[in-house]
Parts: sequence; C-alpha cells; structure tokens
Amino acid sequence: MEIVKCEGVRKVYGSGGNQVTALDGIDLSVSRGEFVAVTGTSGSGKSTLLHILGSVDKPTEGRVLIDGTDLLGLNQTEAAIFRRRKVGLVYQFYNLIPTLTVRKNILMPLALDKKKPGQEYFEKVVNSLGIADRLEALPNQLSGGQQQRAAIARSLIFRPALLLADEPTGNLDQKNSREIIDMLRLSNRNLDQTILLVTHDEKVALEADRIITVEDGRIVSDERRR
Repeated sequence: MEIVKCEGVRKVYGSGGNQVTALDGIDLSVSRGEFVAVTGTSGSGKSTLLHILGSVDKPTEGRVLIDGTDLLGLNQTEAAIFRRRKVGLVYQFYNLIPTLTVRKNILMPLALDKKKPGQEYFEKVVNSLGIADRLEALPNQLSGGQQQRAAIARSLIFRPALLLADEPTGNLDQKNSREIIDMLRLSNRNLDQTILLVTHDEKVALEADRIITVEDGRIVSDERRR
C-alpha cells in the first residue's frame, strides 16, 4: 500500500530576482513498511522535502498525499492535527519538554488529543527502545542517546502512518548513533513502521532498504538495496 505520493513537487522561496528553487519537480512513492534514506549535500533540498511531507511547509506546485490525505487541502489547524496523528517527527535535537518526565513527554501527542494510551502498545514501544526503566526521569537526567530514544517513542505513540527523521544521529557520538539506527530498524521491523530518514551520513543511509539521492532539488538516484 502506498503511504507517500509526491507528484511534480516544487518549492520556491523568495520572489523576482531573489527566487531560490529548493525542490524542482519531485516525483516520489513510498510503500507501507519501507525504510527509506534520503541523502544529499547541504542545500540539496532533502530537508525541505521532509518538511513538506510532514505538513510543516507547503509546496509551491505539485501534489502531496500521505496515507491518502492531500496535504494541500489542509488549513493550518488541520495540518497540525494531521501531523500529530499521522506523522511522527524526529529531529537532530530532541525537543523534549524539560519539566515533564519521559513518560509524559512520550504521551504528550495523545494528551493533546485527550486520548488514553493503549498500555500494551506503550509497553511494546518503550521496551523496544530500551527506556522502560527511565520513564519517571526528567530529560536532563538522560544521556543524549536516551533522549533521542524518548523522542522516537513520542513520535511512535500515535501509531503514525509515516515516521520522518531529520538527521536523528547528527548530535550523537558513534556508539549512540549506532544504537539509534538499530532502534529505528527495530521499529520498522517489529512495528511495521514506515520510515523516511534524511541524512548526509553514508553509513547511516546504508542501513536503509532504499536510498534516494537529492541534488539541486531533484531526485538523481533511487536505489533499492533489499
């Protein structure tokens, strides 16, 4: 089943002689359960693509569907709700709320929707990510790797159609980077989670099932590895 579909997506910033084309005719399809890495140099357009897929930004032209929803038809409030329910976002910096425990940080998306967590799924997520014993700690009591695991757990708690990860290992040392990629791979396999990961690290990209390379706002390579 197709989770992501982009048709002729362009993104232009500025106007007149100051225009910058970040994306220039992106066509992309991602199926449920795929683990996809998007690579490219700084300024290639890969992060812009991720922001558009996450409904954080809108394309200048083209069509974007996530799990059958046309993102262009959403207003700002609808986009925020869609993002919370359908798209998990993981960033280089963890964006955990410092005054809340790990448990409350993870459950925040559900709390905003006034929903109670399914205990079995919650336990499966925190056990899979190895943070079940840190749920009552505050973020500043965790290592960088543990904070990123908590951020991943938060992104998974709503069972999103798509998990978007923007340089999730960029702020971590080699050991923690390895662990986070292993955790993403585990969620991909055990939870059947569709993952699109943006990275400039070739070693990280090689962990994916499929590697898409973006240059000057265009897809120049799309390699299925397994």
